[in-house]
Amino acid sequence: MAKPEPKSMVISDFNLPRLSTRDLSRHVAGTIDIGSNIAVFGRRGTGKTEIAKQEISKAKLKEVYMNLSVFERVDMGGYPDILSVQMKKRFVEFLLPKMYEGMIDGPDGVVAILDEVDKADPSLWGPLLEFTQFKSINGNKFPFLKAIIMTGNLISEGGARPSLPLLDRCEKYLVEADVASWLGWAGESGKIHPAISSFINDNQDMLIGEDDPDEKYADQSPRGWANASSILFKGEERKWDIDMLNTKVCGCVGKEAGEKYKNYYSYYKELLPLVDQIFDGKNVTAEYESLNPTKRLISCMITCSRLSTLLDQSQDGSLPNAVKYVGKLFSNIDYEHVLVGVRSQVTVARLIKYNLDDHADWSDILSRISGSVTK
Repeated sequence: MAKPEPKSMVISDFNLPRLSTRDLSRHVAGTIDIGSNIAVFGRRGTGKTEIAKQEISKAKLKEVYMNLSVFERVDMGGYPDILSVQMKKRFVEFLLPKMYEGMIDGPDGVVAILDEVDKADPSLWGPLLEFTQFKSINGNKFPFLKAIIMTGNLISEGGARPSLPLLDRCEKYLVEADVASWLGWAGESGKIHPAISSFINDNQDMLIGEDDPDEKYADQSPRGWANASSILFKGEERKWDIDMLNTKVCGCVGKEAGEKYKNYYSYYKELLPLVDQIFDGKNVTAEYESLNPTKRLISCMITCSRLSTLLDQSQDGSLPNAVKYVGKLFSNIDYEHVLVGVRSQVTVARLIKYNLDDHADWSDILSRISGSVTK
């Protein structure tokens, strides 16, 4: 079922073009390809740095990460060579930090991530201006420095606007987390608990909190939900009780979002036996159809998440029996929930990788939802 787009999560656009996280990936990749500079600002935990790292990896380039919030001027500009002073040389030479080594000696291309640029000490503006404009420090050229990616948070989250001359040296964007991209990443990475994926799909305004949290000490964010998922997975392994797990989710994303989420986790625990029957090859169509819409969605999410794990664990190229069992169920139930589960958990990448469109029990499913899945 189509859902309305959530309202903008940032009050001001700071005169910057807005990008979704999906579009940000494309722009970062393009900037790396042409060897330019890009600055990305947005709410905490929206995936700015993670996207930068992913695109550098895809480009098969070396990443050099710099956390500017802990840097002093000498950390970028270099240190005077004391030995040259002691030898009474006429000119003082500078020793460069080791992080520049790959930018000078190569042989691999390097992309620099300048993280937390909004929290950088003003003493860094000078070396940063040279670094971004000329790809050098103190006149030392960096021939293997291909591109520069700067990331920062908003002023309302404790940051400050960087130097305008610095920003003039790069493209500048405001990124907003969009639910579709986040759920797609959740399915590909396997890092997000199925109950949380179901909750966010049904409550798209709960992915990220208010732009200005005022006196709040906790608020939900994509990073907060990822942290909560990690705790859920580990807590389930340790057989923690449901109250403890739900309280820890509240601790990650705040009481308001955590309390609203609780029912989803309760449903998740209730539905696990049904999902187990699916993977045992039993026909549970009637039982599935008797569930309310929320429980049907969560069942689909759990099933698709577990199927994705089994697919990724297959070693010899043969598909697990679960593909057939899940396919038979999905062929006989409401395709809208199947669509959500397949797109956000199995993902199009896995459909292609494992040739599920050629599988007898999946060809009909995919033909029913192909208009949405292959877009």
